[in-house]
Amino acid sequence: MIFIILFVGFVQSSVPPGTGECSVYTTQNDCLNSGYCKWSGSSCGLYTSDQDCYRIDEIGACRINGKYQTLCTPLDLVSIEYKNVCGVSATVDYNYVRYPIINNGYSTYSISGLTVAQLKVAKPQMNFLYQILTVNIQVAQNSELQEILDLYQEYEPAFLNATVHPFYLEKCLFQTLQNLRDDTTILTKAEKENTITKFWNIVQVYQKKMAIYSKHYQTNYYFLNFAQTTFSRLFISIEGQDHTTSLTWIKYERNGFIQVISYTPKFFGINDALTDVIYVNVVAEDGTPFVKIENMEIIYTQTTGTLTNIARQLQFISDKKQVPHTFSSSLTSTPCDDIERTCKFTLPSPLTDSQFIFYIQK
Repeated sequence: MIFIILFVGFVQSSVPPGTGECSVYTTQNDCLNSGYCKWSGSSCGLYTSDQDCYRIDEIGACRINGKYQTLCTPLDLVSIEYKNVCGVSATVDYNYVRYPIINNGYSTYSISGLTVAQLKVAKPQMNFLYQILTVNIQVAQNSELQEILDLYQEYEPAFLNATVHPFYLEKCLFQTLQNLRDDTTILTKAEKENTITKFWNIVQVYQKKMAIYSKHYQTNYYFLNFAQTTFSRLFISIEGQDHTTSLTWIKYERNGFIQVISYTPKFFGINDALTDVIYVNVVAEDGTPFVKIENMEIIYTQTTGTLTNIARQLQFISDKKQVPHTFSSSLTSTPCDDIERTCKFTLPSPLTDSQFIFYIQK
């Protein structure tokens, strides 16, 4: 009997990870736990598009003899920060970084059993802030996600409290984008845009938080990045994959803040981007919109590879809440510097808008 058990174990282990047939998995859990198969309601099968390579957790499936050896490429460098092990190329694409999913908790009520509806009316808010942080955004269906975003907005006064770190709003924002990007259900245009509208509502709360939390602040989450500085610094930079986007200025009428958020262009239907999408918010110290900034320039710096010395286009986005984004006007750079690998764009002086959003085209 002992010999038989050992023999069976040997046979099972002789199939290298990522090479077995998905059809052998008959339950959703077993299918998904394989790390390379997808569940389609009642059956387990393979992904068929290279756009799904980022969803794979089992790197063996992308190596020689793996199920995706001709479709996906194993990453040269993996990190404990994200789950990605395969991609279209050997370098992780920041547009598709997957933060680990935490399955503890629920999307409809807190760890103590209070529902989202109950938390919306709970008072005083500071006593219940921890409870809303235990409502799980990552496992939420879209309707639940929208309810959670409404809940976060309802708790704006609590999040603006000096004792609350901005990370909790940042986490809400990057988990929202990941949830929306990786949702395998077919969402309507209205569902996507309603969710994005609520996402931007939380961004507004976050910007108020930053203006009172710290004069200078920056943090990066691959597909969503945040930065803030004062007018007195005369520049601000935010990093993307293989590039940096900087804003510089010379004069300002009174003190205030430049707030910048950058995010993935591909999710919003932009496939010709040289940069992330960059959202800029200019406010005076009292939080009011401010435009009396002079000689502002946008500088793109490519950090790897080569850059040809031709002019590039900067495309302004007219409605950041639409999916895909819609566009308005554009700017043309001076010929890019192929030695310094930079492109420069000049904005109206003084600014005509306190908020603007753009990306630079390839």
